[in-house]
Amino acid sequence: MMAGRKGLFILLTAVMALLTASFVTAADGSEGSGVATATADGFKDGKEGTVSFYVTNDEGREITAVFAVYVDVSYGDIESATPYRTEERQLSDGVNNVRISFSLGSGSHTVIVKASSDDTEFTPDYTVISVSVPESIWSSAVTYVTIIVLAVIIVIGVFYYIRSKPKAAPTTTFTELEKEKKKSESAEASPAKGPSTEKRRYGKAEEPAAPAPAPAPAEEKKATSFTELEKEKKKKEKPEAAKKLKYTSSRRK
Repeated sequence: MMAGRKGLFILLTAVMALLTASFVTAADGSEGSGVATATADGFKDGKEGTVSFYVTNDEGREITAVFAVYVDVSYGDIESATPYRTEERQLSDGVNNVRISFSLGSGSHTVIVKASSDDTEFTPDYTVISVSVPESIWSSAVTYVTIIVLAVIIVIGVFYYIRSKPKAAPTTTFTELEKEKKKSESAEASPAKGPSTEKRRYGKAEEPAAPAPAPAPAEEKKATSFTELEKEKKKKEKPEAAKKLKYTSSRRK
């Protein structure tokens, strides 16, 4: 029993050492040129994503390699299929990180990247990766229909709100406007009034007005006819006759 366990332990140790040596050899390029497993990142509907993988070059110099990308094509049909995308890269000696960007539609896809070169033979010469692209909200017709319906509902709601809103009554009626118009017309037609009593009262003291000139003595009207001359003569004689009568009566006493 102990011998069996010891033999199993030795066997597992040998296998692990072999795998470790194989990995180190493939990493430093001493074993041969080949393509390692790829990873995908950033794929969205309508947006480019990137496939990244490592390629080993054991030629000891820089070489040119061509990488063909196939989408949803099985490996057995690659020879007769048209590549979805083709990239040419310069590979330095050793391990190279190659990144290829392209876009895919929504859904699940199988992507195969196959490497070829006139300077070396890649073993393995391809890598397979599954890519899942989420569906964009803008790629669905339902989204656009929903937006249009919402826009129509909003427009209808605004229309009915404006129709149902009571209109504000005008602050000035037509009759009042006519009265104001007539007042302005009458004010323009009436003469300008002088300063009021209050303005004169609180205004500056006015200078005293000059005294009005005395009226000129009325000129005696000269008689123009014989009758008028007689009348004037009688008027003058009456006071003289009265004086004589008064004087005579005083002497008799």
